[in-house]
Amino acid sequence: MSNNSRSLSPELSEKLHDLKKVRLSTLSNKVIQRGGKTQRQESFKHALVELNQSFEDYLSQAITLRFQLHPGQAKKVRFKKDRIRILKQHGIDYLQIDGAETAQVLLLITQSIVFEDAVVTPDLNDVFPFWKEGYPMVQFDNTYTILAEDIQLHFEALIDTLLAH
Repeated sequence: MSNNSRSLSPELSEKLHDLKKVRLSTLSNKVIQRGGKTQRQESFKHALVELNQSFEDYLSQAITLRFQLHPGQAKKVRFKKDRIRILKQHGIDYLQIDGAETAQVLLLITQSIVFEDAVVTPDLNDVFPFWKEGYPMVQFDNTYTILAEDIQLHFEALIDTLLAH
């Protein structure tokens, strides 16, 4: 395995440090606030989708910056298999970064909300004690609270890994 990492310039290091300070839940929290009490669970459902979008956008931006990817490569970072491959080319094992499973769970939840009308899919069965395959997802507020914190920690760990390589 070759390590094609480019050296980290002070400007690039500063940009990555700035990205590490980004709160991924900023927009999703606004979705929740706009929803009000009557649409509470629906707001949290939309907030989970927004949280995933924010994570994917900033993750793509960080990896693209760090390894100076061209636009075609940057698009591929959004796909788990390609993300793993691109990072591996630079000596990083994505699946070993703390929280990589959280990112996958968040993606699966988002896909279920968007494409499966928020029904628990086989991949999400028992991810949370209150989720069973084939039933509608419940307790979006608890799910959001757990995932928002965990995905932020994963994102920060990823940035630290990018800074170290």
